[in-house]
Amino acid sequence: MLEAGASKVRITPPIGVPMDGYASRDKPSQGIHDNLYARCLAIADGERGFALASIDLLYATRSLTEQVREVVSRKTGLPRESVAIVAVHNHSGPSIVGFHTAQQYEFLEEYLSILPCLISSGIVEAFNSRRRAKAGYGRGEVKGWTINRRKPTTGTRDEELIALRLEDYDGRLISALVNYTCHAVVLGGNNYMISGDYPGYVSRTVERVEGGVCLFLNGAFGDINPLTPGTRIDRVYDRAVGRLEDAIRMGRAIGGEAIKVLNSVECREDLSLSVAHRDVQLKLRPIPEVTEEEVAALREKLKGAGGREAEEIKFKLLTAKFLRLVHTIFPHGFADVEVQGFRIGNFVAVLLPGEVFVDLGLMIKSRSKADVTMVVGCSNELLGYVPTEEAFDEGGYEVNFPVCIVEREASRELVEAACRVIDDLFSL
Repeated sequence: MLEAGASKVRITPPIGVPMDGYASRDKPSQGIHDNLYARCLAIADGERGFALASIDLLYATRSLTEQVREVVSRKTGLPRESVAIVAVHNHSGPSIVGFHTAQQYEFLEEYLSILPCLISSGIVEAFNSRRRAKAGYGRGEVKGWTINRRKPTTGTRDEELIALRLEDYDGRLISALVNYTCHAVVLGGNNYMISGDYPGYVSRTVERVEGGVCLFLNGAFGDINPLTPGTRIDRVYDRAVGRLEDAIRMGRAIGGEAIKVLNSVECREDLSLSVAHRDVQLKLRPIPEVTEEEVAALREKLKGAGGREAEEIKFKLLTAKFLRLVHTIFPHGFADVEVQGFRIGNFVAVLLPGEVFVDLGLMIKSRSKADVTMVVGCSNELLGYVPTEEAFDEGGYEVNFPVCIVEREASRELVEAACRVIDDLFSL
C-alpha cells in the first residue's frame, strides 16, 4: 500500500546576502521578488521509503545533504541513502557554493546555519503527514522555450515534460513531481532581486490550480538555456536580456503542460515502491593548489585596483576559493558521488549529481526499461558540469576550470551508473 506526504517550507534569505551563479554580480541582493521554498515529499509502501526535497537554490552541497540526512534518518528511520536533496539550479538565490564576487554583504553565515534545519523540518513534516495514496504518471511536451547554448541552431534539446501525480483516495493532489530540462537562468547577472526564476513559477502554477505541493526537478540541463524574448542566437549566453515577466511566463507555460498531464493520468492504488542506490568514483582533472599566501596577495592587490583589473582579480579570488573547496570535498583526486533512484510502477526517477549535458540524459532515457523515466540533475552534491566526451574536444565554457572538474570519461561512467541503478530497480 503506497503512502505519501508533502510539505513546503520557506527558505527565502534576508536581503543583503550575496547571490549565487554569476561572477559578474558586484553587490549583494537588493530585494525579494518572490519567496524561495524547499518542497518536500516522502513516499513509502510499508517496506521501503524515500524522501526528497526540491530546493529553489543553485546547488545542494555535500555538507548540506549530510546534515539533512543525519536529522531525517534519526527522526524517521529512513536510511540515509534514501534521502535526497535536489536543487533546481536557480541563479537568483543566495550564495550556497560561494560563486559570487560581491565583497560587502551580510547575513550569509546566519542563513547557511539555519538552512539545513529548515529543509530537515520540511522532510520530517512530509514523512509524518503520510497517508494512503494512489499514483499516476505521464509525459507531455513544452516546445519553444529552450535552446542548446553550445549549438544554438543544431544542438540537441529535451523538450519532454514528465509528471508524477500522488493523490489521496478522494482524488485530491498530495504532491506532484514535474521534470523539465533547462538552466534556471531566465534572470541574468544584472538581477539583484531574490527569485525562484521559472522553476518557482512552475510549482506555483500547479499548486494554485491543483493544490498540494509541486516539486520541480530539473533534468540534464548542462548545455540548455531558456529561449525567452530578447535572446540573441549570436549571444545566447547573455542572460542580461531576461526579465521577471519572462520567468513568470515560462513557468506558467511549463506548469500549464504539467497540469494537463496531471489531469490526464490514471492513478492506481496497487503500485509499490522500489529504491536503489549506487556509489560511483569519477576521476578529477589535475586541480592546482592555491596557497594562503597567494590569496592574501590577491586581496592586497584588489585594494588598489579598479575597473577591469578589479574584476579580473575578483574572479581569480573566486576561482581560488572554489578550487580550495574542491580539494576539501574530494582530497584524493576522485569525486566519490552517488546515483539514487526510485520506481513506482513503470515510472522511474534517477538522481544524478552535477550539471549533466542533455545528450547524456537522453542516453539514459533511451536505455531505461521504464515506460517513463525522469533524469534529475543537481542532486546531493556540488560537482559542476558533466559534459559529453565530444564537448571536451570542442572546448568552450562548460569544459574549463573552475566550472568543470571531472575528466572526460566521467560522462560515460555516470551514465553507466544510472543505467545500473535503473536495472536494480527492476530486479528488486
